[in-house]
Amino acid sequence: MNILDLIDRADTIVAGRVEHVVDGFTAAGMPYTEVTVRVIDRFRGAQAETLTFRQFGLSAPRTLPNGKVYLGGRPEGWPIWNVGEVSLLFLYPKARVTGFQTTVGLGYGKLGMGNGVAVNAFDNVGLFANVEIDRGRLSADEQKMFDAKNGPVSSETLRNFIRRAAAERPAPGSISNAR
Repeated sequence: MNILDLIDRADTIVAGRVEHVVDGFTAAGMPYTEVTVRVIDRFRGAQAETLTFRQFGLSAPRTLPNGKVYLGGRPEGWPIWNVGEVSLLFLYPKARVTGFQTTVGLGYGKLGMGNGVAVNAFDNVGLFANVEIDRGRLSADEQKMFDAKNGPVSSETLRNFIRRAAAERPAPGSISNAR
């Protein structure tokens, strides 16, 4: 998935610090991990100071009250959440039936931010590939970012680009997004 795929599919786009992570089972028995993020920067959706969402799967195996161990943890490739980490998140709309929500493209849609850079679970491979964009509208730093094949990119440059692109591109399900 490239950066425009992430933006176009995301219902919510925020940067924030993970404040709380807990897992459990819904009343219907579905395993989940609940993540609360203190929003630092919002690009789409999430108007409150914090954002809480649940994604499918537990953080780790769990011993149940009957003494059996539930081994169904987080599916392979799904984001891992740690309290204190700062990330840029592209979140799908909530699922209609479960209310679960996860990052667009799983590991693609969670970019860790630190030391002035941002990088996803795939070392940003393909993040700026096959993007149809008017390079004349990009700053010099953004052009450099789009030339990167992989590896960390400036988090400030990326956030500036996302701010503009998210404002210009409709969120999924919005009236102007009908094609």
